[in-house]
Amino acid sequence: ASLPRVWLQHGRTPHTVRAPLHPILFGRPLGATPAEGMKVVRDSKFRHVFGEVGKEKYDDLRLSSKATESNGIRGNSKFFCFAWDSGGGGALAVIPRSKTGRTPRDIPLVTGHTGPILDFEFSPFDETLLLSASEDTTMKLWRIPDEGLKAHMKEPLASLDGHGKKVLFSTFNPTADSIVASCSFDFTTKIWNVAELDEAFSIQMPDQVNHLKWNYNGSLLAATCKDKKLRIIDPRSSAFVGEVKVHEGVKPSKVEWLGGPSLTDEGFKFVTTGFTSQAERQIGIWDMRKLDLNSNSNECGEPMNMLQLDQGTGALYPHFDHGAQMLYVAGKGDANIRYFEADPAEPFFHFINDFRTTAPQKGFCLLPKRCVDVRKHEIIRGLKLENSAVQPVSFRVPRKSDAFQEDLYPDAPSGAAAMGPDEWVGGGNCREPALSSMEPGAAAAAQASGPAKPAAGIVSVKDLKKQLAEANARIETLEKENEILKAELTQLKG
Repeated sequence: ASLPRVWLQHGRTPHTVRAPLHPILFGRPLGATPAEGMKVVRDSKFRHVFGEVGKEKYDDLRLSSKATESNGIRGNSKFFCFAWDSGGGGALAVIPRSKTGRTPRDIPLVTGHTGPILDFEFSPFDETLLLSASEDTTMKLWRIPDEGLKAHMKEPLASLDGHGKKVLFSTFNPTADSIVASCSFDFTTKIWNVAELDEAFSIQMPDQVNHLKWNYNGSLLAATCKDKKLRIIDPRSSAFVGEVKVHEGVKPSKVEWLGGPSLTDEGFKFVTTGFTSQAERQIGIWDMRKLDLNSNSNECGEPMNMLQLDQGTGALYPHFDHGAQMLYVAGKGDANIRYFEADPAEPFFHFINDFRTTAPQKGFCLLPKRCVDVRKHEIIRGLKLENSAVQPVSFRVPRKSDAFQEDLYPDAPSGAAAMGPDEWVGGGNCREPALSSMEPGAAAAAQASGPAKPAAGIVSVKDLKKQLAEANARIETLEKENEILKAELTQLKG
C-alpha cells in the first residue's frame, strides 16, 4: 500500500510518513485539499526549530550493558553521567562537559555500590550532588569535586537504606530542596528528606513501577505501572488521587508532566508514551482532573488525544521544556528525536519535525535551560547517548538578529530551591520553581544584589566520624583536666 501523505501544521510541503498519523494532531484531515490544508498553518515562533549536532563529542566510552528503565544519561552545566561497564558491582562515569574528545580507558569512577546501578540524577539545586539507585537495595549521595573526579570514589556522602529489594528509580523534587522520591521491587514508593537522612513518607504500590515523575511544582508524583495503569500519588498524604489505564501493550509506559510558569491549567496535564496491544507505539495526553479512583463516568480515563506513532520496538522517553512548551520524544534504539509544540487548545500538541542521525541512541536527556547559548537562539540542549559516545544536540530557532530574543526566552529555573525540606514535609503549599532571567548578565546582577539562600546541608558519614572523633578527644581532655582539678582540691582541703 502507498504511504499516506499528510500536510503538516508547520506549513511545509507534503511529508511522507511511515505510519498513519492522527489527522487532528498532525494537520488537515486526510481527505482535504492542499488549499484547505494551508488554512491551518499556525502562527508560532517555534515551528521552524531545527536540531543539529555539536562540533565536538565525547568518544571511546564504555557503556554498561545492564538494561534499565531509566534515561541512561543525566547532565547539568558542569558534568554528565552514565553507567560505566565494570566487573562486580555498579559504576558511574562522571565526566566534566569541558573534556570533549577521546576518553581514557582508566578514568576514575563512582564505585561504591555492590550491585548494578539502575538510576541516577543530579540535584537541580547543587550541580556537584549526585544521587544513585542500585540493585543492592540502597541509594547513595555523592559529592563530585568541582574539577571532576581524580580517583575512584568509593565513600558516599550518605546512604539511604529502607527498601527491601532493588531500587528502580530515584528522583529529586524540582522545587523543594533535599526531597527525593524512590521506588523499588518491594512495591513501595518512598519519599526521603535527605537533609535528615530519613524516610518521610511511604506508599504501597499495587504493582511494579515502570516510570516515576514529579509534577512541575513538586506536589504530586505520576507512576506508570506494570499493570498498564498510571497512578497519581499525593506523597504527603501517602495516597493515590487518580489512576487510569493508559496503554494496552505489555511493554513499559513512560510519563512526563506538562505545566509552566503561570500556566495553572496546564499543570494538571501529563503525557504518556506506550504501546498498543498490536505493539504500535503511542503518545497520549491526559488531564488528571478527569481521573477518579471511584468514578464510573464514561469520560473518566479517556485521553484528550492519542497519537498512533509507528511499529518501533524501543520505549519512548518524553522530555518537556516548560519554558518553550515543547515536548521531545526519544526512543531507545531509534536514531531520531521527534519534537512537538504544546497548545492549550485542541489538538493540544503540534508536530514540528524530527532530528535524525545515523547512530541509534541508548539514552537521551535535556540539560537545564540555563545551559543554552542565547546568542545562537538555542532554545534547548540535549545529550544523546550512543554505543560508545555522547553526542551533544542543539535545538535552535533560525533568526538573523544577534540581539537577545526576549520572546524565545521566558524566565527559567534559576537553580535555587523554592522551599526547604522541612516546609515541604510539614505540608506547606508547594511553590513553582524559582525563576531568573535568561538575558546575558542577568544572573550575575541577581547574585550581586543578594546571595542565594543556601541549600540544606548534608553531612557525610566520613565527616560525622571525624566530628565524633574530635568530640571524643575533647571529652577525654576535659576528663583529664577534671581529674587534675579534683586532685588539687583534695590537697587544699588536706
